[in-house]
Amino acid sequence: MPPASLLLHPFTHRTLVVFAAGAAVCATALATEAPPSVTTDPQGSTSPSGSPAFLAPFKYVPGNSVKKPEAQAPAPQRTAEQQHLVELNASGDYQGVVREGTVLMAKERPDPELQLIFANSLAWTGHLQAAATAYTDLTKGPYSNEAYIGLANVERWLGRDDLALPHYRMVLERDPANGDANEGQELATRELRPRTAISFGSTSDSSDMRRRSATINHRWRGNDGATIYEVETSGVDDTLPTQQASQQDVTVRVQDVGLALKPSLELSVPSSGDRKLYASARIKFDDDQESLELGSVNWGKLALNANALASQLSASHIGLSAIRTGWIGSLSGRVDYYEISDGNILTSGRLQFNPAWRPLGPHLKPFLSVESRKSSFNTLSYWSPDQGSVSLYAGALAEWGYADWNMFLSAQSGVGLSGDAGNGWSVTAGGKRWISNDVALSMNLWSMSSWRDNANYRSQAATVTMEKLWR
Repeated sequence: MPPASLLLHPFTHRTLVVFAAGAAVCATALATEAPPSVTTDPQGSTSPSGSPAFLAPFKYVPGNSVKKPEAQAPAPQRTAEQQHLVELNASGDYQGVVREGTVLMAKERPDPELQLIFANSLAWTGHLQAAATAYTDLTKGPYSNEAYIGLANVERWLGRDDLALPHYRMVLERDPANGDANEGQELATRELRPRTAISFGSTSDSSDMRRRSATINHRWRGNDGATIYEVETSGVDDTLPTQQASQQDVTVRVQDVGLALKPSLELSVPSSGDRKLYASARIKFDDDQESLELGSVNWGKLALNANALASQLSASHIGLSAIRTGWIGSLSGRVDYYEISDGNILTSGRLQFNPAWRPLGPHLKPFLSVESRKSSFNTLSYWSPDQGSVSLYAGALAEWGYADWNMFLSAQSGVGLSGDAGNGWSVTAGGKRWISNDVALSMNLWSMSSWRDNANYRSQAATVTMEKLWR
């Protein structure tokens, strides 16, 4: 089984818009197993945005240092095809194992070691549901412990730490010294514990906009382990040369990951001003591969602009996201539609392709993306390109992560294709370190340059967070 780092999530995705033509071409070669990891970012998630959206860590694809299960015992006699899978696995070509193993498994049943290699490769390349089926077939054989750890990892990566924990504990009852099971139990237990997080952030841009923010969030789970509750209070202070505005709010969130659609609900109300109640709901489909969000949002706060915050703008919102992952890579997309209280209608989106190709090793993951944004009219209260904006980007994400620390770095460079778009770049970096069993510190840094409102535009942001776990 893999080292501790492989107990972490094996793939990375961002919020994207589905451009039907490109998606239809690429999706024909893509499978339908991996769930998305998406969040709503109405300002756009990268260079055209002006509002930072940080990449999530703990998403690592295994490298050549992985302990291979075939090394645990003498290999049985294998055909040339079967031996080729072993060689692909030894070289770290897990996409190749999935591609060729799928054909092999359809016509014969190889030995348990080779089945485990195939199951691990499915899991490490994001084919989680197929991996769960493959692991289940191995739970009665000589690799029972490895299979149950694999099943537990899949549950964790699907957000079901409550289901993963019993698997780890069962393995530890048989083998108390099992390192992978001990590591997995620690990670799952950590995720299930109540926690309080305190964050401080700062954002600025070339329009002399400044934001200072602070957030206190408390999260816990119900007795069933599947219901997640959050209570949060935050405050922002926005400043422009001609405007200053501040706002505090209180937010409550609840999600039930045990239900089929994993529904979640968010309610938020500012503690000053008009005190309008904002409510949003989200559901997920097809093993988390698609999501739908509906509701009303605090546009004044999301817009990252003192004029919008002072005007107490709100918006009705619809968001759709989807992802498909296969042997050539992953294609993911998102589109967001906003009807803003000032009468404007704004749509934004992103389409991204993450190839399975890793020319510089498993830690460095290249990607291509297209971003778009369009509004009905232009206003000084937020970025609103009435002529539209479409940009093309190429970049890479590098990640390293273990149980007690992680770090990541993402960089991209792009060109404008149409409308209010031009050449640009963005860099995001961050990390998290558990300084004790109960306390963690993390930091995110973000900087970008692009073209906006017929001028060069720059923005940068930093956020520091401390988490405290409770018994």
